[in-house]
Amino acid sequence: MSLSALNSPSLVAACGVATLAGLPLLDAAVSSGASLAILKGLNLAAFASNAVAVSVPGRLDGQQDSEMREGNLNPSKPNTTNTKEDSPLVRGGKEESTSAYSLNRSRTLINPSGWAFAIWGPIYLGEAAFVTSQMLASDTTLTALSALLPHITAPFVAANILQSFWCASFRPSYGEGWKRYVSVAMLGGTAYSLSLVHSAGCAALVADQTLQSYLLLPLTMHFGWTSAATLVNLNGSLASDVNASPRSLTALGHSSALAATLLGVGVTIAHASPAYGLTLAWALAACADGMTKRIPADSSEEEAVLSKAAKVQKNLCFAGSFVCVVAAASCWV
Repeated sequence: MSLSALNSPSLVAACGVATLAGLPLLDAAVSSGASLAILKGLNLAAFASNAVAVSVPGRLDGQQDSEMREGNLNPSKPNTTNTKEDSPLVRGGKEESTSAYSLNRSRTLINPSGWAFAIWGPIYLGEAAFVTSQMLASDTTLTALSALLPHITAPFVAANILQSFWCASFRPSYGEGWKRYVSVAMLGGTAYSLSLVHSAGCAALVADQTLQSYLLLPLTMHFGWTSAATLVNLNGSLASDVNASPRSLTALGHSSALAATLLGVGVTIAHASPAYGLTLAWALAACADGMTKRIPADSSEEEAVLSKAAKVQKNLCFAGSFVCVVAAASCWV
C-alpha cells in the first residue's frame, strides 16, 4: 500500500489531534530524566521526517509555483484560463487541478508575494544546524543544550510531526467541505507547538545567553512564519469555497492583518524577541506587496468589492509590518 493511499483527511485530522493531545505526556516523559542522547535522537528523527514530507511533490503551493513559471498565473493579467464555472470546486472538487489555487489567488486578501517564501531557506538551514549542533556539540554548546533540550524537545517534535501532516493535507484532494480546513488546523498546531518551544526556550536558564539566542533563532523564525502562514492558509481555504461571499472574505482578510500585527507586537515585547517581530514584519510586507499584484476576480460584482478591500488590505499590512519593526527595534533600546 502506497503512502498516498493512506492520505485520508479523516486519518490525518485524527493523527493531528492525537499529536496535540499527546504533547503533554511526551513533554512529561522527556523532561523527567530522559538522557541527552534520547532527546537528540528524537529531535533528529522529527526534523528528518519533516524534511522528507516537505520534499514530497503535489502540494498546492508547489503546483502554484509550477503554473507561475509557465505563465499561467501571471499577476499582471486576469485569470482567463480557469473561470469559476470551469473550476473543479464547482463540479464537486473531483478533479485534482490547480484551478483551486487560481481561485484562491483571485479572491483571498492574504496572499504574500512569492519572494516571501525565501524565508524557508534560512529556517531549514538554521534548524538543520540546530539539530547537527546537538550531535557535534562542544563543551560550551553541550552545556547550553543540556539546559534547553529537556524543555523544548517535546514541542519541537510535535511541531515537525504536525508540519508533516500539513504537507499531507495541503493538496487538491482536500478541496471539498471541511477537508479544506484540515491543513489550516495542522499549520495552526505547528505554530502552537513552536510557541511552546519559544516560550520554554526563552525561559530556560542558560549561562551563555548569546549562544541561547543563536540556537533559538531559526526556531523563532519558524514560529513567526507559521503564525502568519496559518492566517494565509485560513484565508485561502475560505477563498476556495465558491459560496463564500466577498464580504466574508474581506472581513477575514482585514481581521487577519490585524491579528498578525497584534501577534507580532505582543510576542515580541512579551518575550523580548525581535526575531519574531521581524518575521511577522516580513510576512506582512509580503502580503501588502501581494495586494499590488493580485489577480482580479472573474465576477465584476465580486471584483468591485474585493478590489476596494484590497487597497485597504495593502495599507493594513504595510502599517502592521512597520509596527512590528518598531516593536522589534524596541527590544534593542
